[in-house]
Amino acid sequence: MVLNWAASNDYFFHVYSKLIDKLFIMNYILSSVCVVLIGANVCSQSPQVIETSPFSQTIINAPNAPILITFDQPVNEATVTANTFKVFGRWSGPMDGIISFNTSSTGVKFTPIRDFFYGEWVTVRLTSGIQNMVGLPLTNGYGFNYWTKSLPASLDLVFGEQINMRLPGEGAITLYGAYAGDINNDEFSDLVVITEDSDDIRVLFNDGSNSFDPFIIIEMPNGQGPSTNEGADFNHDGLIDMAIGSTYSDNVSVLMGNVTTIFDEEVNYQTGMGVRGLAIADFNGDGWDDIATANRAASTISILINDGTGVFEPPVNFDTGFDGETSIAATDINDDGFVDLLVAIHNSNRLVSLLNDGTGNFEVFDSVSVGAGPWMMTIGDVNGDGFVDVATSNRFTDNVSIVRTDGFGGLELNSSYFVGDFPAAIDLGDIDGDGDLDFISSVVGESHYVLMENDGSGSFVNPRIYPSPAGGGAACATIHDRNNDGAMDISLIDEAVDVVILYNNTPILGNDEQVTDMELTLYPNPFNKIIYVGGSIMGLVKLELYDVLGRKILTEYMGTSKQFYIGEIGLSEGIYIAKLFHNGNSQKIKMYKKPQN
Repeated sequence: MVLNWAASNDYFFHVYSKLIDKLFIMNYILSSVCVVLIGANVCSQSPQVIETSPFSQTIINAPNAPILITFDQPVNEATVTANTFKVFGRWSGPMDGIISFNTSSTGVKFTPIRDFFYGEWVTVRLTSGIQNMVGLPLTNGYGFNYWTKSLPASLDLVFGEQINMRLPGEGAITLYGAYAGDINNDEFSDLVVITEDSDDIRVLFNDGSNSFDPFIIIEMPNGQGPSTNEGADFNHDGLIDMAIGSTYSDNVSVLMGNVTTIFDEEVNYQTGMGVRGLAIADFNGDGWDDIATANRAASTISILINDGTGVFEPPVNFDTGFDGETSIAATDINDDGFVDLLVAIHNSNRLVSLLNDGTGNFEVFDSVSVGAGPWMMTIGDVNGDGFVDVATSNRFTDNVSIVRTDGFGGLELNSSYFVGDFPAAIDLGDIDGDGDLDFISSVVGESHYVLMENDGSGSFVNPRIYPSPAGGGAACATIHDRNNDGAMDISLIDEAVDVVILYNNTPILGNDEQVTDMELTLYPNPFNKIIYVGGSIMGLVKLELYDVLGRKILTEYMGTSKQFYIGEIGLSEGIYIAKLFHNGNSQKIKMYKKPQN
């Protein structure tokens, strides 16, 4: 049979088309199989957190900013609940929120139902109850911390008032320490003041006008020198509870919040002897806050695990290998999502890092020398590199030491600052609202408090003195927004004359300049040639860069890469102000340019 050319040509294309169709179908089937296999392989592994917003340790986040979590695979939405996604503001307390998901179930959004307080430390904890689509858990959970921003304000605070904390005719009670949490859930920061020698706490409820109502005394008969303290929600009832360590004994007192009596009667749990420091965190990923204490006399740290009802199991004691564990703090220092520990060692003049394996078991990773006799410590990212830093107040060398962490658990002494005779306590906060953490230290021997400004690079300058009364003994300082205006106020505690001293701050920008709830961050800080933008971006982003004299150096619009390249303009080392514009909002961030490599 002979076909003409046209017919043979049609036949050829018919056969060719059939062959192509079969090849396409085979390729589609193979691709689908690969996708299924890859998906099955991913789901056969426990889910992991790959990104958070806000970023860990950042300090410029709006009080109403949602919390975004991205997983490496879809999670079972039914397992992400109020019991497995826990959020706590250090001063605002336990936070409820609305939980939502992206279309792929790999992203979770927590929208708080009320604002956090300005300038506070926020703890986010995802528990091991979160599972992927085949029931595998988020192994040992995941936790991180960040700060809410404070508004631009002054470092020269104005004296407000002095509150006598003694009863009429009462002798010395030795105030030492205060917790500024919202105890009565009225969305104002209260003050719980601890007394070492009268074995009680004295509660000052915020009156809503930058002062406090008369104090209420709650006895602690088993306290034996109550001192170090922190707040939490140990039993998940939505109220702030407190843990308070006993300086002269081997126990920690737990007081559960109570809407009628403020707190229930104290329940005591054994620790090592001489509790000088205390930290609260979920150490094993079960969603319940545990307690860690630093026991100077016993030279140990104690871990007390919450049994899931607000009751604590017998302590597990750890020896750091040094003498005189005195202050302790908890946060993730090696970016594995597990809460680690930092401990200041008074008698050995050391700072020690202990890494958590996710189950609440800790091992010493590194140590570094600080000033002599570190009495208290506080933590926060002071140089904007994304890693937490440590400030210790050192009794015998009369200075404050700044220690950097490296993201792996390593420690390095960065600098020290003389503040005066016997600095007993220290606190960090963005007092002037410029996007970095300043510090204030109480100097007992000179009866005053020293505030030092962060210059944007993590170095501290321009000391300011805030006095105690005549004959006083500066014990501690607490940085918090007392009247909800966004500016950081300071409450000072004097242990010699037993008074609370209030200093007030005021925002210095108009309302139009305070609209900065952008949910965006700039990093790294310090920077070199590239500044990256983090957060959820919808629309155009513009960067204006100014020098410290207010002269505009650069205007640039962000491309699709979520970064600004500024290497071509040859910036010198120093401080710059970045003004970021997005969706009609603006935000000023102090940034530090690193020297050119």
